[in-house]
Order: sequence, then structure tokens, then C-alpha cells
Amino acid sequence: MFAAAGRMMGHSFLHGGPSFPGVSPAVLHVLLGGSRDSAPVTLEDCPDTDLRDSIALLCMSWNLPAPNAVDRKWLFKQLLRHAVLGPTMHQIGRLRWGLEETGVWPLLAQRPDVVPLLFPRESEAQITPHMILDHIVWPSAITVMLEAYILPENDEDEEEDNQDICRISGYLRMFIENASSAELKSLLKFWTGWEMPAERMTVEILDAAALPSSMACFEKLRLPRHYIKYITFREELRACVSTVYSGLGFS
Repeated sequence: MFAAAGRMMGHSFLHGGPSFPGVSPAVLHVLLGGSRDSAPVTLEDCPDTDLRDSIALLCMSWNLPAPNAVDRKWLFKQLLRHAVLGPTMHQIGRLRWGLEETGVWPLLAQRPDVVPLLFPRESEAQITPHMILDHIVWPSAITVMLEAYILPENDEDEEEDNQDICRISGYLRMFIENASSAELKSLLKFWTGWEMPAERMTVEILDAAALPSSMACFEKLRLPRHYIKYITFREELRACVSTVYSGLGFS
């Protein structure tokens, strides 16, 4: 499976496909021939958050008896390297094999300056509008909250709903098409909890809501229907997206 992933990465690079941001620097170090003992590991490289806490408590606790502080730091790094690289050495080897089969490996091995093109840092990865628009599931109806539920009276209500759906969907599309890469990353983090597009990102237009909100666990963006000016929509969406770092944007 990892050999197949390596082949896919190689072909993506050769044919101008997407890059693969966010790969651990420690994994890249070993993948490109570096030794396991010199890999630059950090706690963030360990995917198991419980294991991160255990390593930190074991090695960094102030009341831990001897060995001394230097030995404790050495133990911390050794345990972390084992947690990050120990279970993945075989998979890294298979990934390298897949890259070798596509002919990309010699270029990566001999030209370190090419590596960031295939494996950019997550903070440097560029997000384009089409990367988001291609994954959006657009709404086909107004979402009515239970407490505000009222049966539609006539066809005029349905026509008004369709107009609101088209207008708010158009505002969102305009916002995405004109946003910078940094703004798009913030929008994605607000929407899905992650800075890369999900496979399906749903948009809901709410009948009774004051401000944009999100349900990141369900990869769902929820927008009020009341906006009639794009500028107001843009500014309030930006304000809500900016709360993602404090968690206030999630509902």
C-alpha cells in the first residue's frame, strides 16, 4: 500500500499534480536517507496524543528522581524517536520504493532544494479557490431550525427560498474566489477544523441565524439567509472565521 502511495506521489509530481504538505520533518529526514538517531523529532510528530502526554510526563516531570536533567532530555528524545519512527520504518521504506519506481527518487536524493516542491511545509502550502469549490456540496433548500419551523404557505415562499439560496451561495463563491491563500486556510479551519479541503464540504443556509457558524465534526458551514449585501456578508464571515483560534466559531 505504501509503495502504491509512493508511486502516486511520484506521478503527481511528474504530471503537475498536487503536492503533499504536512509530512513530518522527521519522516522526511529518514525517507531521504538520514539516520533515525539524527531525525529532528518533536512532540507534534507523535500522532497519538495520549502517548505524547505520557512521554512528557515521564521525562519532563519536575519531581522525577535521578537521572539528571541532561539524561532526562536524552531519554525524552529516545522515547519520542521510537514513538514516531519505530513503527513506521517499514512503511517509509516502501514509500521510498514507490518513489524509486517512478524515477523521481534520484532527483529528490541529489537535489534537496526540490524536496519542498513535493513535500512543502503545511504552513507554506498554497490553497486555491478551485481546491475548495470542487469539494463543496451546495444547498438545495433552506435549513429550518426546529424551534422556528413553520409550514410553507404557498409557492411564493418556495420562490423566495430559491432566491435566498442562490444569493447566499453566490456570496460564498465570490468570497472564496477573491480570498488570499491565508484567508482560505482560515476558512477551511473554521469549516472543517483542518487547513486542507475535505472530500465533501457541506453548506447549509439557515432560516433563523444571526451569524455564520460551523459544525467542523460534520465538515459543515452554516450561513444565515438574511444577507442582502455582499460587503456585510464578507465582513461578518471574516469576523467569524477569525474566532477559529479561540474555538468561538464552532457550534
